[in-house]
Amino acid sequence: MVRDTDRRSLLALALYQLLASNRSGLFSVYLVLFLVGRGASVPQALAIFSAAYVVASLTGPAAGRWSDRVGKRRPFLLFAEAASLPFFVVIPWIGSFWVAGLVFVVAETLLAVGSPALNASVADITRRGERGWGYGFLAASGAMGTMVGILIAGAVVGVFGLEALFYLVGVLMCGTIVLVVFLFQEGHIEPAPPRRPLREMKDIAVFSVAASVRTLGTGAVAAFYAYYAHVLGANDFEVSLVAFAGFATSAAVSLPLGRRVDRIGEIRGLLYGTAIAAAGLLLFLIAGTWPELVPARVVYQVGFALMSPAMLSWVVRQAPSGRRAEYLGFFSLINSTMWSCGPFLGGVVFSATDAPGVFTFAIVMTCVSLALLYGLYGRTLPERAAAAPG
Repeated sequence: MVRDTDRRSLLALALYQLLASNRSGLFSVYLVLFLVGRGASVPQALAIFSAAYVVASLTGPAAGRWSDRVGKRRPFLLFAEAASLPFFVVIPWIGSFWVAGLVFVVAETLLAVGSPALNASVADITRRGERGWGYGFLAASGAMGTMVGILIAGAVVGVFGLEALFYLVGVLMCGTIVLVVFLFQEGHIEPAPPRRPLREMKDIAVFSVAASVRTLGTGAVAAFYAYYAHVLGANDFEVSLVAFAGFATSAAVSLPLGRRVDRIGEIRGLLYGTAIAAAGLLLFLIAGTWPELVPARVVYQVGFALMSPAMLSWVVRQAPSGRRAEYLGFFSLINSTMWSCGPFLGGVVFSATDAPGVFTFAIVMTCVSLALLYGLYGRTLPERAAAAPG
C-alpha cells in the first residue's frame, strides 16, 4: 500500500479536494438557475455553461506539460485558486447574464490550470496497482465535501438567493489556498524526457474519445437535472437534496470501487461503470416526480465511481515517467471538451423535444461509448490486475 509519507501527502490532497470539489458541484446544480434568473433562456444558460468548460479544457495539455517540465505541482494549484477567486465573487454584481457568463468562462479557464497538476500528484505518490485506490480516495473525499456544501448551499440560497452561491464559493477557495500554502507537499517527480510528437499519443486520443463520447449526453444531464427537478415541483432546498443523494453515494462507494478497479483492471472497471451509468440515465428518463430523481442520481454515481479511477489510472499507465501531467491534461482536453459540449447539445435537444429528449440523448451517447470501448478493448481484456505488494 501507499508509504506513510505518501499517505500523508495523499491526505493533504484529499483535504484540498474536499473543498475544491464544491465549486463544480454547486455550479452544476445552480448555475443554470442563476443565469435563467438573470434573463437567460434555458438553451442560452446551457450554452454558457458549455462554453465555460470547453474553453477551460483547452488549458489541459499546456498546463500539464509545463508542470512536468518545471517538476512542480504546488505553483499551478496556487495560481489556479488565487487567480480565479476574484472573478467568481464579482459575478453577483453583474446584471447582464451574458457578461456574467463571460466572467464565469474566464474564472473556470484560470481554475483549470491546476487540474492536470492535481491529478498527476496522485500518480506521483502511488504505484501501479494502487492508483485506483488513490483516485477513489480523492473522489470520496471530494464527494463528502460537496454533499455538505450542497446542503449548506441549499439553505443559503433559500435564505439569501442564488447570488450568495458565489460568495460561498469564495470562502471555500480561501480554504483551498491555505491548504496549498501550508499543507500540500510535492511528491517525487522524475525529470520529463524529450517531448514526443503528438502522433505518438494517438492511443490516448483514441481511448479518450471512446471513453468520452458518453459525456456529450451526461454533460447535458449534469447541467439540466436541477432545472428538471424544479419542473417536477422541487424547491431550491429539495433540488439540493437530489444533488446530495448523488454526492453521498460517491462518498460511500468511491474508495471501495477504486480498490475494485485495481483488482479487475481499468478497462473492466470502465465497461462496468459505463453500463451502470446507462441504467441510471434510464431512471432519469422514466422519473415522473422529483423524488424519483434520487435513485437515478444514486445509480448513475455508482457507475461514475467505477469509471473515474479507471480512466485516470489507464492514462497514467500509458504515460512515460515524467510526463504524467501532460498525458492527463491531454485526456482532460478531450474528455472535458466533450462533456462541456453536452449542455449546449442538451439545450438544442431540449428546444426540439423537451425534457425526455435530453435523457434519451444521454442514454444513446452512453451506449455508443460502451460499444466503442468494448469494440476497441473488450475482446482483448488484460488479465485482472494484481494488487501492489503490501
